[in-house]
Amino acid sequence: MKTNLSVPFSILVSTLSLLQGSPAQAQKLYHFSRKDERRLLGPRYEGRLIPMEPLDEIAELREEPLILIHGRSGSAKDFANLISSAPKLAQYQLFYFAYDDLHRSLKRSAQDLALNLLSLRTPRVTLIAHSMGGIIAREALNILSKVQMLENLPEIRVIAVDTPWQGGSVRGCSYKETHLDNFVEFFLPAAITDMRSCSDFFKGLYSISWPTKFSMELYFAERGEQAQDYTEAPLNKLPEKIANLFAKNIPMTGTLFEMHFWNALTTSVQYPYFVEELGELHEHSPITATEVKALLEKHFPRFPGDHSTVLGPHPGKKDLPSYLQQIL
Repeated sequence: MKTNLSVPFSILVSTLSLLQGSPAQAQKLYHFSRKDERRLLGPRYEGRLIPMEPLDEIAELREEPLILIHGRSGSAKDFANLISSAPKLAQYQLFYFAYDDLHRSLKRSAQDLALNLLSLRTPRVTLIAHSMGGIIAREALNILSKVQMLENLPEIRVIAVDTPWQGGSVRGCSYKETHLDNFVEFFLPAAITDMRSCSDFFKGLYSISWPTKFSMELYFAERGEQAQDYTEAPLNKLPEKIANLFAKNIPMTGTLFEMHFWNALTTSVQYPYFVEELGELHEHSPITATEVKALLEKHFPRFPGDHSTVLGPHPGKKDLPSYLQQIL
């Protein structure tokens, strides 16, 4: 199956080319710079898929593609530890999605990703998206869900790692749609504007229904403030609210952060299994917030490390690389 990828600069292909799963070759990524990242973009700074093997070796896709997507202020080198410590990645045809994570809007980056996914012409594709990359991957699925001839779309599995599903800052959100807010947003970089929890982008992020061939899994880091989870303020009241929803039928309400995060949970592939176990508990006694939190930790695991180091190995612990070895 032929790919329609544009050929990047040969020097950067050499920089990114590696033997998949090889610690020695993965070392090349540690020296990858933000300048290198920018040169991988298209002529209008559009995002592009970059094969992580020499191009002359992938005229035909030999294995299922797996795409790595970095987060805010990230680059290809963010995945060096993951590649070297999760040998099962070698079973996939590795690609890297290079995009402008500051000046290009998240909507446009997601459109770039969606088009690149279609260009692969493959029946299945897996994405590992870190941080803001998970937001872009989700919006790409929203975009693809609207196209005609859904049967021609690939099965797409997104593994989102420590993504800020609650959105970014709510500072000034009380002035949303006013002249003052419009003035402030005019001077913000496009991606930062979209990441605001009250942005027009976030308003529609969770409103699209996906075909069954699309799935998204949510995982988190144990530490770090860039992406909050159900154990950290301002989201640590969610277990109690979920308990009230299922035990007392009290509707889920809350802040923008809480509702965005809740919408992400309910549209994940883990959610039905989470609800099933909640129902089994409810048969015997009222559900408590402590029980809800324990089930959240079971179905939406938090891995060792902070927002950056969660992608790497943590010897002696059940870390993300070892978990990927089980689920891929």
